[in-house]
Amino acid sequence: MLKKGKTFENNKNAEPGKIVEQKDFSMAPRPATKNEKTVIGEHIYIEGNIRGDEHLVIEGSMNGNIEMGKHNFVLGSKGRCEGEILAQNVSISGQISGSVNAQGKVEITKEADFLGDIKANSISVEDGAYFRGSIELKREPHRKTALTEKPTSMTVSSSDKAPMAQQDKANKKI
Repeated sequence: MLKKGKTFENNKNAEPGKIVEQKDFSMAPRPATKNEKTVIGEHIYIEGNIRGDEHLVIEGSMNGNIEMGKHNFVLGSKGRCEGEILAQNVSISGQISGSVNAQGKVEITKEADFLGDIKANSISVEDGAYFRGSIELKREPHRKTALTEKPTSMTVSSSDKAPMAQQDKANKKI
């Protein structure tokens, strides 16, 4: 309990019913630095959607969609996630059921259990990981013209066949 006249760290005396210092806790967005990340602990369970402007690591459980824009998402080895993930790069070590849409790379480690679909520019799956779903790589095919052009059928006229047949007979006699 506070006593009248108690002195605080800022050397101001406290008076009952008077606000000594007020801090601004506005919810206005602030620019995130490159190294900022939020970690959701092992004993936290979230039901709902998450959107953010910094990197996100989940070690707990998540049921909902995650939208990180140009930032990375990591599902730790003890993490559980059910929903859609949209991020720059995604690393999965825990259990996930849903879809992942990454602008960059998706990495599935050997501890992961993944059930769902992946759309990304590149993907890596470590030996020992469980994956069941589909993968769509976002890039142009290497053989673009070979798949789009129709093959032309070659026709050989009877006049072209005769010299070849005569040459075959000549080769057999030698």
